[in-house]
Parts: sequence; C-alpha cells; structure tokens
Amino acid sequence: MRALLQVSVLVMVLVILGTVTVSAQNGAAEAIKAVNQLFQEYVAEGNADALTMLFTEDGMSMQPNADPRVGHEAIKEAHAEMFATGVGALRLTTDELEVFGDTAHEVGRFVTETADGDHIDHGKYVVIWKRIEGEWKLHRDIFNSNMAAQ
Repeated sequence: MRALLQVSVLVMVLVILGTVTVSAQNGAAEAIKAVNQLFQEYVAEGNADALTMLFTEDGMSMQPNADPRVGHEAIKEAHAEMFATGVGALRLTTDELEVFGDTAHEVGRFVTETADGDHIDHGKYVVIWKRIEGEWKLHRDIFNSNMAAQ
C-alpha cells in the first residue's frame, strides 16, 4: 500500500512539473510571437533603430549573399540596407518553435513586399532566441530566398 502511495505521489509531481513546463513554453512562445509582431511593425515603419534593439548585444544577422553582421551597429546597417532595396512589409509565419530554458529556436517562412504590396521575395528562416533579463531577443537570425537567382 505504501509503495502504491509513493508511486501516486510521484505521478502527481511529474504531472505538475509537466504542466509547469508546458505553461512556461507557452508563455515563451507567446512572448516570441509578440516580438515577431514588433519586427513586422518596425519593418513597415522602416525603423532600423527599433529592429536592432530586438537583437541581443552580440546578435548576428546572416542575410543572403552577405557576410554576417554582428552587434547592434552592424545589424542596424544591414536593416537600413534592406530598406534601401524597397522592403516595406514583412510577413512571418512560424512553423516550429522549441524552448529550452532561456534559449529557443524558431523555423519559419517569410514574405517581403514593397510598402505598396508588390511582392519582393519569399523564403525561410531560422532564429535562435535568448531570454535576456526576462525579454526574448533574436540572437542568431539567418534567412534565404526560395526564389531562383537572377
């Protein structure tokens, strides 16, 4: 009887811990979703400064056909260059998101357009996220096009 009680208590503890873990992951997923929404809004505004602050201090942006940009100043410059190509809208779709404590990885798809809605590009991306002082920030961001090279 005592063994059955111990097993029952152990099962309840595991269920509670599992619920806490799922809840924490859901909270992280919602926070990352909110940052992605801000990212899209800042692209629509053409706000390279605000976009940059969504990255960690030592964040890295790995855009196609370019060397990686590391740190806020370099990432700001990369986003300013992106805006100069005519990008005025961005749509992100998360296909996979896994959270591991203060780190997460996201796999998804993107579409870029001009401010007038003309299609520019579409492709896929991977982001490694870090939670810094309670805030989720992009740490490593890489994306590439699904369109044929011209």
